[in-house]
Amino acid sequence: MLAALGTMSMPSPASAHHSAAATYDATQSIPITGTVARFAWKNPHSHLYIDVTAGPFKGKEYVIELSSPVVLEEAGWSRTTFKAGDRVTVYVNPSRTGAPIGLCRGCAVTVNDVTRTQAVE
Repeated sequence: MLAALGTMSMPSPASAHHSAAATYDATQSIPITGTVARFAWKNPHSHLYIDVTAGPFKGKEYVIELSSPVVLEEAGWSRTTFKAGDRVTVYVNPSRTGAPIGLCRGCAVTVNDVTRTQAVE
């Protein structure tokens, strides 16, 4: 019985994962336009860093959370999908706090005038 109680009190991997709903506003989709500063292809989520050239975040670096590399690969993406200097527009669910961060899950992404949809986890 003690072993069972000890196992139940241990945190699960799911409890360590943050809630997208708590961080991002899924009722909104806003365009972020600019140039790629860098693309971090890593687990548990990849991130795209954009130097914003238009809109309310103009002049700031905007960080976009994407799916994991495995999910992105299944959708045909790779670590070279984005290169520094690429022109991009990404439609994101913005931060609930107004910070320059957003979530891209199944969103439209235009890279150098080519539009595709980002994979959904």
